[in-house]
Amino acid sequence: MIVESLHLRSYRNIDEATLEFSERFNFITGRNAQGKTNLLEAIHLFSLGRSFRTRRPAEMIRFGREHFFLRLTGRSDSGVAFRLEIGQERSGRTRLSVNGRPAGGVSEIIGFMPSVIFSPGDVELSSGPPAGRRVYLDYTAAQVSPGFLADLKEYRQVLKQRNSLLRAAASGAALDEAQLGVWDEALALKGAAVVRGRIEMLGVVAGRAREIFGEVLGQPDGLELEYRCSYDQEGTGEESLLAALLAARESERRRGYTMAGPHYDDVTMRTGGEDVRRFASQGRRRLLAVVLKLAQADVIMSRRGERPVVLLDDIFSELDPGVAAGVRKMLSDRYQSFITSPREEDFPGDIPGAARFDVEKGVFSGPRGAQKHS
Repeated sequence: MIVESLHLRSYRNIDEATLEFSERFNFITGRNAQGKTNLLEAIHLFSLGRSFRTRRPAEMIRFGREHFFLRLTGRSDSGVAFRLEIGQERSGRTRLSVNGRPAGGVSEIIGFMPSVIFSPGDVELSSGPPAGRRVYLDYTAAQVSPGFLADLKEYRQVLKQRNSLLRAAASGAALDEAQLGVWDEALALKGAAVVRGRIEMLGVVAGRAREIFGEVLGQPDGLELEYRCSYDQEGTGEESLLAALLAARESERRRGYTMAGPHYDDVTMRTGGEDVRRFASQGRRRLLAVVLKLAQADVIMSRRGERPVVLLDDIFSELDPGVAAGVRKMLSDRYQSFITSPREEDFPGDIPGAARFDVEKGVFSGPRGAQKHS
């Protein structure tokens, strides 16, 4: 997938801009809070249908304006051209179109243009709370498996209904045991499906992540990823989850929420046999997060037959120059990438096919040095 151009109007601090991109590297530089991340957010919006930074669409509208408008043109790896448009009003109304045809909703553009985003908060992938690692696995699996996405949505719906019933009981209402039993069965069925999907996906991601980690470092360093099921280390089927729900019944009744299921699971990471969360340096943790994102991109590409667009927000901070060069080389061989940094020295001037954009107070200049490559 290649993004050829992007037009932005009244988006965040950007009044109006039309940018044409290189098919390989696109470097965006400028001081902090000038608009670098806003550009990545706008591109990613066409992939996921929502921002990776806020749940309030109105925050993406330029101050003093009533709506924003984005137009992206590109082509698939098979050469099919496309044009996507998104408009958002402060009232909440959203307008979308695909190749000039109005779209019925955000769901029509989700997945149309696959992308992978790394933001500074993603450093927590390797060492932060388990929720980030669960989201990483779920997003990867959902990008390549409609069946997994359906199971995950149903699991979340069942979990919401079951928690509602338990909250009422914790507040003093009589607990309908028969109804709770129905939700138990449904939660166990969908929960087991989610765990199976995650374990399968982790097996694919882990193998690729090990290879990338070794390539970037120039030597194998034993990266290990392991899925940790929270409710039963011996089994991950429906029976195990159902038994865990029954065992937690009294505690759930008092506390008012579901205490067993894949929403508590985690992924452990080791390098050189040592737990990343306990022993890895900040630079190593950042590298691991970048490696996981690159592995995610490779899995999406191999499963979908379409390269995702790679968006990397300030990835070179805390990486030593040799490792940073390894990451750039890997990207140049595979994807169209958009990389931001406030430091000019992160972007060598001798990279073939690279375009550089400078941004200050939402105004872009460039590209400089763009070359077309097929």
